[in-house]
Amino acid sequence: MIRESLDTDDLKKKSFLHSAGEVYQTLRQNVFYQIVFFIVVSFLQFFLLELFINPESVGYSFALLLKNVLLIAGVNLFLTGIFHALRPALFLSEAFFFLIGIANYFIIRFRGYGIVFMDFHAIKTAAGVAGGYHYDISAFLMLLLLFSALLFFVTCFGLPKRKHKYPDGRYLLLSLGAMLISVLFFFWINFDPTFFRGVSSLSWDHSIGMRDYGYLLYFLSNAGKETMEEPIGYSAKAVDEELSKYEEPLEAVRGSKEPTENHPNLIMIMNESYSDLRDLGTLETEPEVMSFYDSLTENTIKGTAYSSVYGGYTANSEFEFLTGCSKLFLPGSPYLQYIEEDMPSLIWNLKSQGYEEPVAIHPYRPSGYNRNRVYPLLGFEKFLSLSDFSGEDLVRDYIGDAEDYEKIEELFEKKKPGTSLCVFNVTMQNHNAYDDRAYVFKEPVHVKNFKADFAAEQYLSLMHMSDQALEQLITYFSGVSEPTMILLFGDHQPHLADSFYKEIMGKVPGLFSEEQVMEKHKVPFLIWANFDIPEQTIEGTSINYLSTILLQTAGLRLTPFNRYLSELRKKVPVISASGCYDSEGKLFHYTDEDNETEAGGSGKTGKLLHTYEGIIYNYIFDKKNHLGNYFTISK
Repeated sequence: MIRESLDTDDLKKKSFLHSAGEVYQTLRQNVFYQIVFFIVVSFLQFFLLELFINPESVGYSFALLLKNVLLIAGVNLFLTGIFHALRPALFLSEAFFFLIGIANYFIIRFRGYGIVFMDFHAIKTAAGVAGGYHYDISAFLMLLLLFSALLFFVTCFGLPKRKHKYPDGRYLLLSLGAMLISVLFFFWINFDPTFFRGVSSLSWDHSIGMRDYGYLLYFLSNAGKETMEEPIGYSAKAVDEELSKYEEPLEAVRGSKEPTENHPNLIMIMNESYSDLRDLGTLETEPEVMSFYDSLTENTIKGTAYSSVYGGYTANSEFEFLTGCSKLFLPGSPYLQYIEEDMPSLIWNLKSQGYEEPVAIHPYRPSGYNRNRVYPLLGFEKFLSLSDFSGEDLVRDYIGDAEDYEKIEELFEKKKPGTSLCVFNVTMQNHNAYDDRAYVFKEPVHVKNFKADFAAEQYLSLMHMSDQALEQLITYFSGVSEPTMILLFGDHQPHLADSFYKEIMGKVPGLFSEEQVMEKHKVPFLIWANFDIPEQTIEGTSINYLSTILLQTAGLRLTPFNRYLSELRKKVPVISASGCYDSEGKLFHYTDEDNETEAGGSGKTGKLLHTYEGIIYNYIFDKKNHLGNYFTISK
């Protein structure tokens, strides 16, 4: 009797499970269920992607949320049309967005912001330095991996398998319709600005753009500004009229200093991640980080320049310095996108003045940022890279500044008598990441006034080594008889942990004001000579002006474009993609909407920058009406 009762219970359970299974299978086949499933998964994909990039992703307006989800849904719809079924389509898109998320997760920890479109132009360079990073797995990352696995699981069991390899006519039409809708959607957002209206490219701080607009929406908006478009109202005639004002007879085209009998040896150093973190707030260290730099006063010009980049994109700072063209108007990466033939530059103009063999030095892989292709187009006759160094005393995994500067001394000693040395050196020692616990510093730097993390103190220790190497270099050239001038500046600040900025600035970067964001773009520079030059302090300029300042200080000839920049600096002393300061110290951001009206509430300033934008367009892009006589010096 008991046995019969148990059998009856088992039959009831089996019957219930069988009925539940049939209901489940029927539900999975229901069209409305699949539509709801599609929408829910698209939203979950968005939130999961945002968590990889910004764990504090909250507060999006409904419009921004909807736009981001529509981008994901558009991809999902297209894939559904290809596979004729939801399940494989969502599997593939989940895998795709998972890879995007995890790649951004690590990249943000290296440099402070995620992948933007221009990174694809520098993928070889990025791969070249990726091996120097240490990949830590955090508890939060493990949680995200678990959520991703759950999403795969839900998709696997929440949707039916495709029954047939080839769909019947009805499903084929639905598939083609889905693909057509998605294609039309992406075609529309590509050619109509409505979808991205109000979404700034915010090239001055990508992390803020990703936080405020959502990653996908910001990424595509930024991609839409990948190349420079012809400025509104641009004409070569207007550029000609402007630059013709700065043509002067030969006897008046020299800089502020009378030229020496022989042109001075010019040593131009852009030091990797060279910055003075005291600009951010109170920083007390033992030992002092930049004691030699601080001690320089005689025959020295010091100052602060604003960089257009933060934590990376070294080559963009190079381009600004060598051309005088601000990255404010130039999306993307000029070295990777814009330079296909000889381009006017500081180096060509120095060659026109008798510098016979300008040398570029970068003690790393020559292909990084296409330097081995770009440098000759900018006028360099020789390029020394990693293979030209012994590497016997590496600093972490890189050639140290001391060995780097010894190469400059070697070039000086081997140059032809009667010639002047011309060197542009991009160092490598201070490259991130700052997490090498195996390297032992002879004089490690420690922060005294607050508890700094390992990375911050490693960076400061590297900067201390840079200061010692600078002392070595200047001591050497103090003892030579030939007139020599050294320019040193940083390309950008390092990316450090939020906790460091919290300690020194009182806020984490995500809460910074625009003025505080600008503080993270400050880099020091100095011009030193072993002959008399007027001592000076320049409180604020930008990297695009530095080559003109150098030419003026050295007493070398200026192009009309250089003289134009010299006058522009008086009115707008800081012009960078990170922000601009006018002559009254007012911060503003020049945007597309400012082209014909005004920038930062100053119509006059807006017109000045609009003119500069037109000049840069002619300098780089207008091949048909290129006004090269204003950007070059004839021999």
